[in-house]
Amino acid sequence: VDLLLQALTPLLQPAAPGAAVSSAEREAVLAALNGVLGDHLAASHNPLAITMTMRHQGRVLTLQPEALQAALRPPSSQATGRVLVLLHGLCMNHHQWLREGHDHGAALAQAAGYTPIYLHYNSGLPIPVNGAALAQQMKQLLAAWPQPLQRVVLLGHSMGGLVARSALHQGAQARQPWVEQVH
Repeated sequence: VDLLLQALTPLLQPAAPGAAVSSAEREAVLAALNGVLGDHLAASHNPLAITMTMRHQGRVLTLQPEALQAALRPPSSQATGRVLVLLHGLCMNHHQWLREGHDHGAALAQAAGYTPIYLHYNSGLPIPVNGAALAQQMKQLLAAWPQPLQRVVLLGHSMGGLVARSALHQGAQARQPWVEQVH
């Protein structure tokens, strides 16, 4: 497996060094590979292992107040007091909310006055591992959010729902304040 992964690694590198957004095809292959072998990729520190990130408009968010405020500044975007976090399923990625040019997550968020945030994670890791990582990411995201929070919604597809439940459970056990903001 490691020899095959070693041969695949150069083929799955981003097209341009430092590119902010990777191709959807590359992301789909990486998501499927991580869904099947994600625990092995992470344990072996393989560069193909997906690290959990939160994204907005295709870009990775830095969960620090100044950086988050800059990323969610008009005219390209605007943070609202309502946050919709979208979690993909097994072998999928944040692009799974897109179909034929339609961004279902953004449409749902806009219709209800929310700011859409897409979770991108290694779905081959155990659900409790992803849940713990998401609990930490939610803690950072909501602490850095540039607007007073009114409501937070987690919307999971398939395994994404299980990861959301795990994060809520672990966040509640750790008495993290973000859990009380989720509806």
